[in-house]
Amino acid sequence: PLLWGAPPPALRPARADGAAMVLAPSARGLGDWNPFAPRAERIREGGCEVDFRMEIVHLTKRRVSGGVAIAAPAADVWRAVTSYERFPDFIPSIISHDVRRGGAGRAVIDQVSQLSRRLNMRSQMTLEAVESPDARSVTLRRVSGHGFLEFEGQYSLSPRPDGSTYLGYSVELVPCPIFPLPLVEQKIRKEVPKMLAAMSRYARRL
Repeated sequence: PLLWGAPPPALRPARADGAAMVLAPSARGLGDWNPFAPRAERIREGGCEVDFRMEIVHLTKRRVSGGVAIAAPAADVWRAVTSYERFPDFIPSIISHDVRRGGAGRAVIDQVSQLSRRLNMRSQMTLEAVESPDARSVTLRRVSGHGFLEFEGQYSLSPRPDGSTYLGYSVELVPCPIFPLPLVEQKIRKEVPKMLAAMSRYARRL
């Protein structure tokens, strides 16, 4: 099942920026616009169409969900998602990355990421990765660190009858007060589609 609502009924190209293009609602119906309503988009990134949705949970908490259809079987997509050592290839903002694998589908990931090069703002987190093969999902939870007070993300795989796989991604997060929330939102909106598109390319090569 999809983790987001259906795309807006009327989509049109809103902005092209390099390889990425956003499909956004048309101007009709702007009288009903609500700044606190979930913002659903379909973003073209690296040859893929990526679903993206951001919701305001409360003042500082955000929920992001989305996904991408991948022309690869679920087994290959699973290998891509659980290749934690390859995450710096998928997420360009990662500065340092160390993976310690344990038993029973668990791993601990120490990660430093760049939030803003201009402002020299970085986040450092220790994440626990927990794999659930039967549910075809991987959960990443913040254990410690700074930059985010809360961070819990999940990848979910949905095989399709044609042999392709839909890779869904969702995350709930609360940034530290020292990080400007608009900056964090902008970074997430930029990085999540790039990450999903990169995972799609990697899974298709397996």
